[in-house]
Amino acid sequence: MSVVERYEISSPEETLEDLRRRLRRTRWPELRGSLGWEYGADVDYLEELCSHWAEYDWRAFERRLNDLSNCIWEGIHFVHERAEAEAGGLPVLLVHGWPGAPIEFLKVIPALTAAGHDLVIPSLPGFAFSAAPEAPQTATGMADRLRGLMAALGYRRYAVQGGDWGSLIAARMAFDEPEAVAAVHVNAVSVLPLPGDLEHPPMSEAEIEYAERGRRWRSREGFHLFVQGGAPDALAVGLADSPAGLAAWLVDKYRRWSDCGGDVERRFSKDELCDFLTLYWATGTIGSSMRLYAAEARDRWRLGPDDRVGVPAAAADYPAEIVRPPREWAERILSDLRRWTEMPRGGHFAAFEEPELFAADVVEFLAGIEP
Repeated sequence: MSVVERYEISSPEETLEDLRRRLRRTRWPELRGSLGWEYGADVDYLEELCSHWAEYDWRAFERRLNDLSNCIWEGIHFVHERAEAEAGGLPVLLVHGWPGAPIEFLKVIPALTAAGHDLVIPSLPGFAFSAAPEAPQTATGMADRLRGLMAALGYRRYAVQGGDWGSLIAARMAFDEPEAVAAVHVNAVSVLPLPGDLEHPPMSEAEIEYAERGRRWRSREGFHLFVQGGAPDALAVGLADSPAGLAAWLVDKYRRWSDCGGDVERRFSKDELCDFLTLYWATGTIGSSMRLYAAEARDRWRLGPDDRVGVPAAAADYPAEIVRPPREWAERILSDLRRWTEMPRGGHFAAFEEPELFAADVVEFLAGIEP
């Protein structure tokens, strides 16, 4: 078994200098009449953000990250924070999605470790500080890698929390190895695998409406699914070459998918946006991160007619989530759904947007799970 080693985050200075030069030399499009975000990017705002980005201090954020216990195992980077006291709580694997990163969970670390939980917070393969796999990996492949990581750390029984792709990965880990995954907590329920049986019982009115809302969203706003699922490498060439292009593509998602009421800085300050943007830029992982969509488009895990995820489960429903399924939809997938929390606020980036609500829900759920 490969050795777990300490890892220090340190971006080459030439990478950061090149980033600043590119930002200052951006060739902005000539567009008559500002339409705000209506056509996908508010160019005036992005010019302002990129000016800020050119002066932003990534080194300060690196120091903050290096105050945590960063490690590497077989090319997978992860943060490994120990519980503050030996309270016997389950270890928790926190799994991000796209366009996310382990830094989504920084604000919830203190509450979860104070409650007695060891935390393992990985960069998914091909994201952030983890090496890109030789071939694009599906969520199933990533679930296999993360099970290997937890075994290498000596955790024989643990909980998994995930949002976005992380919810699918968490469900797959529990489905494949329920003796190790003691519980699953998810947000972004719509990313879970499709139920294997929609006829027993027949779909409720709420489920039918959810399915229709999902179709409408995919046709009107799910454009990233088609591009990244079909031709991620073509898009990656532009995003890896232009930091302004990267900002336009990602900030649209941070705004569109968060509970910000149309003003992205209600949820992400300029520095916080630059944290995420620089993470993708400095590690050069925008292309490898998007390949997950293409891998899933070609080989998505589907539940069979008699399949369900059987471990104790909880789901948090945030009001600004992209598409919100009803509880009965989740129960078709998660056969032991013990907790369904309708949150008063928050969106797709739940741990980042509402860390107190998020942490409290996870802690309260896990308090009822046998370690």
